[in-house]
Formats: sequence, structure tokens, C-alpha cells
Amino acid sequence: MVYYAQGMELEVVSQAFHGSVNDVAVCRDRLSASGTLYTLLAVHDRECARKMLMVMEDSQRTGEASCLLCFSQNETMLFLFPYREERKFSAFAPGQVTSPEAGEAICINLVMECLSTSLPWPLLYLVLEQDCVQIAKDNTVYFTMILDLKDLEPARTERNCVSSCARLLLDLLAGPAAGGRRRKKLKSFELIRKKTGKNAYTGFPELYQDIKVTALTRVKPSLKSTFRVFWQNNRDRLFRLLLVLCILLAIAAVVILVSQLIFGDVPLLRLFRHTFDVIGTENLHQGGRS
Repeated sequence: MVYYAQGMELEVVSQAFHGSVNDVAVCRDRLSASGTLYTLLAVHDRECARKMLMVMEDSQRTGEASCLLCFSQNETMLFLFPYREERKFSAFAPGQVTSPEAGEAICINLVMECLSTSLPWPLLYLVLEQDCVQIAKDNTVYFTMILDLKDLEPARTERNCVSSCARLLLDLLAGPAAGGRRRKKLKSFELIRKKTGKNAYTGFPELYQDIKVTALTRVKPSLKSTFRVFWQNNRDRLFRLLLVLCILLAIAAVVILVSQLIFGDVPLLRLFRHTFDVIGTENLHQGGRS
């Protein structure tokens, strides 16, 4: 399948989602040599397309540009977004929480991404609710647009989004590595839990402030933990280095063996002998002629 728009020929590379009102595909522009990938939301339901256009028009009035391109082909309304590889927050974030402090730092990254994104609130709400939050290996957070638009509601506001985000934070902070049985000692967890229960959050700045104020002070990592992190990050590189050294030593051993068998001597070892002990017929150690 190929879609044509504004000098682009968007060829479908893979189908990421198929739903009742929309499909999501990963595309590549055949006319571009860079091979850049895009996420394409194809809306084939008229009512959903109307809602999506309404959401996009509202976001344009605020000067934000979350959608790269909006166009139609036949009876389908298409919305083009940047593509990023999926690395699910729900699957990877708990394993990257190595301490309560690390958990709170990841939470701050998620809230900061919500604050800085140009996505309109209705779409951000779907991202948070439909497991489209991703986390990189360095704990940075980003969003993908593999969305089912059947639940799209243009009336969603920041308040809805911050409530959804707070629930994600609570799930993460309640994990074993982020506190486990002693999670009550995490002031950030208790404060967010109480405010979420009262539906007290109206905006992301409030949520960000609560985490920053109550976050635990970072403790300087011990030598043991530093070594463990270094080993985890560099063990493949160290293994390759050791493998190369072993190969070089094996080659040197073979050369020495062959030299010994053929010449009865190893020329390389002469470098380590006292070459001036014998000069002509004189032996300096014996003090006479050799």
C-alpha cells in the first residue's frame, strides 16, 4: 500500500494496528534516500475523522505542531507522525528501577515529557491509557502513536491526562525496587496517592512539584554498586578484549613452538638475554676466553 501526499510516496513497511475506526502503519518515503520511518494513522470512520480533525485544529490554534502532515486519500483521513521504536514503559520501567531514588527520577522524566509534548490533551490521554509510553535504556521517556482512536474524546483536558499519568507513577513507585514493603516511607508515593484519590490534580506542574519536593536525596553510590554498573555496561566489550588477547597469546605460543622445532631456538627470546656477556672469544662472566 502506498499513500501520496505533498511530494511524498509513503510505502507501508509494517501494519502496527488494525481497529474498528482506524489503522496504524509504519511507513517510509520511497522518494527519500534517508529511509526515515513515520507512523501513519489511517482513519476510515467518518465520525472519528471529524473528531480527529477537531482535535488537530484546536492544537494548531495554540501554535503546537504534533502532526507532521494531515491529508486524505479516497475515503480515508490520514495523519502522519514521527516514528520511534517501541520499548514499553510498562514492561521495562520496573526493571530499570534499581532504587527508590531511581524510581522517582523516572517518574520525573515521565512528567517532564508530558509537560513538553506538543500532543493535544485528547491524544495524550490515549497515549497514557493505551500503553504507548516508552522508556529508553537511559531512563528517558517518549511517546509513540500506535493508538486506537475509538475512545477519542475531544473534550479531554489536562486534568484527565494528569490523573492518568499519576496512576502510572503510583504503579511504578509501588514496585519492589522502588520501595516494596517500605513504600509508605516514600513521601512522593503517599502524596500522589492521596491527591489522586481526591482527584485533586488539575495540571502537570502540580504533579511535577510534588515529586520534586518529596523526592529522596540521592546517595552517592558505593564502590560495589559502581563496579556492578560498570560491569553490566561494559562486560561485552571486556569479553571481546579478553578474547582478542587470548587469540594473540595463542598465536604467539604457536610461533614459539614452531620456531623451537625448526631452529632449536626462539629468536625473540634473545632480546631478553645478556647479549654483551660474550664478545668474540671473551666471556665476561668467566673472565677469560670462551
